[in-house]
Amino acid sequence: METALAVPLLRSQIDVANRLHQQLRQWKDTDQALEALHIRFPGFDMDSTLLKVVAINQLYGTQIYMVVPMARHVTEVMRAADGLEDTELVEQIAAFSGRKHLSFASKFAHFFIHMERFPIYDSFARKMVAHHLGAYGRAIGTTSPYKAFVENIERLKQRAALSCSNKELDRYLWLAGLYLLWKRYMDEKDVNKKKKLRMNAEVEALFNDLSSLNSAELAQLYPQHPEE
Repeated sequence: METALAVPLLRSQIDVANRLHQQLRQWKDTDQALEALHIRFPGFDMDSTLLKVVAINQLYGTQIYMVVPMARHVTEVMRAADGLEDTELVEQIAAFSGRKHLSFASKFAHFFIHMERFPIYDSFARKMVAHHLGAYGRAIGTTSPYKAFVENIERLKQRAALSCSNKELDRYLWLAGLYLLWKRYMDEKDVNKKKKLRMNAEVEALFNDLSSLNSAELAQLYPQHPEE
């Protein structure tokens, strides 16, 4: 039997998040540049992969400090990719230099392999998926965290009866997560704590503008529920 969501998620929230995303010029330019790179260099030879690793790392700040060795690692993983499940592929790309670079690996696969098969794994996506599913409604993955995350994305879509794409859902998870962070920042009175809550400047400016205009879109992005 399906479990109800801990916090409801409506199609209208997905729609408003995607409308707001269209107002973020920096992120529109970033997505267009990555799409152009994907089209121009579709393969995964060392030269092409290095360009892609550098682009993801620079534009998304994924904190890869050894980009050339990482590009070599990704090239080797992609050579042996046939037969791997999608989640295994991301986990193998992520396993580099004794760490799991899952944010980088998921973004690399999302933009340069297939957007729908590879949802973006980052802090906002993880937290918002967990927020909506609740403590007892989600898969927990300690050895394969990306596999658990993808399972939870599907659970969220099914339980919310969403027909949106993973890309549309990703934009909601990111912006809703930033919106909740922005609300905490606006409510926080302690200056030192406030400094730790800083966020993407372009998104912050958008939220500030919408707030000053008393725009209904912010309330539509994340409606307050009685249990909250």
